[in-house]
Amino acid sequence: MASTSQPSYFASAIIKEPATDMLDYTQLAYLRTPSGVELLGHAARAQGDLLTRITSLRKKFAAEHAAAAVELLALRGRAAAKFSRASDLYFTPVGLEQASAEPVARWRAERLPQGALILDLCCGNGADAAALAARGHVLAFDRNPAAALCARANAEVYGLEDRLHVACADVTRLRLHGDAAFFDPSRRRHGRRVRAAEEYEPPLAFAAEILSHVPSLCVKVSPALDDAVMERMGARIEFVSDRGECKEASLWFGAIGPVAARSASLLPAGITLGMDPNAPPPPVSEPRGWLYEPDSAVVRAHLIAEIAERLGAFRLDSQIAYLTSDAYASSPFATAYRILEWMPFSLKRVQNRLRQMGRRVYAIKRRGVPLEPEALSRQLTGAGDCEAVVVLTRVNGAPAAIICERPIELPRLQSMLDQ
Repeated sequence: MASTSQPSYFASAIIKEPATDMLDYTQLAYLRTPSGVELLGHAARAQGDLLTRITSLRKKFAAEHAAAAVELLALRGRAAAKFSRASDLYFTPVGLEQASAEPVARWRAERLPQGALILDLCCGNGADAAALAARGHVLAFDRNPAAALCARANAEVYGLEDRLHVACADVTRLRLHGDAAFFDPSRRRHGRRVRAAEEYEPPLAFAAEILSHVPSLCVKVSPALDDAVMERMGARIEFVSDRGECKEASLWFGAIGPVAARSASLLPAGITLGMDPNAPPPPVSEPRGWLYEPDSAVVRAHLIAEIAERLGAFRLDSQIAYLTSDAYASSPFATAYRILEWMPFSLKRVQNRLRQMGRRVYAIKRRGVPLEPEALSRQLTGAGDCEAVVVLTRVNGAPAAIICERPIELPRLQSMLDQ
């Protein structure tokens, strides 16, 4: 393994000028002082709207410090959905937007070798760096001084000062060396979200430079990045969903990460479905007894053939990800709905049929039709004591409505099927 000493590394390409965000380096540094910690305590107890709270705090603290404290507390509130210790952590607004949630960061970090020297390039506020530190010593860098300060402060919150070292530096100017690297280029430029790989900062092509010095690499990218761009990188591609929502995509190089060329991983279950190049394309069929909605990561990874083969299922349409089968088959990679009936789509017909069946609408789902569930929910209500899920999609190219029961918890469902 490479040496864990870092002084010469940290002397390279250091950036010292402060950032210009509202929560800039100067304000964040102040909030870490005893006076800043006292201010944060007062701000947490302050009542009223934003202006009222800041006005109250200005009686004892400088206006710019009061505003920074209130903003950091607001960021901590939003961060609670991602971090178990959000109330103690430090964030920049952009850093929080792009930060990996703890479960995703841990899942990815577990793919790296134990005891490695790991580089975290473009570490942001340090969410991934903290997870990576469970595997080995981490050298983390970000060119934004405020972000690097947050990453350093958060390493202290997690008690990782001995394993996680942070510096403010331009990663494109570093002398790279290590056992593995994690590269998370910014997907924001001049305050706006960017989608093209060449607009990432640094550009995604910088991954090739990293690989010329480090044997194993994971690159975090947007799951919306064009398939062709990811495939040209020559990486193994993994899409990760957390509680059904596709959160991230990772590009894996070297002897780390999943084995399959393309895969979908589901959290919190911690399971992966890999691409099978021999999986036959599923035939198309009209709706049968059961409808399956594959997990969003499975859909994004284009693994419909693989999950259809496991379920013994058909596609409703050659371009739509919904599947159908005669008999129920359990899979963590898809949600099953029992089909009550289906019909060519007509709003009036579906509404009348729901009323006849004594079913009120629990949820409306759509795929492959230009209809918005939010607008339809005001018109398509049904009536009765039982609930139904209405699926609007295409069946062999034609718009259709499928009325289903709500998905049932698997243990209860299996018990019903066994009776």
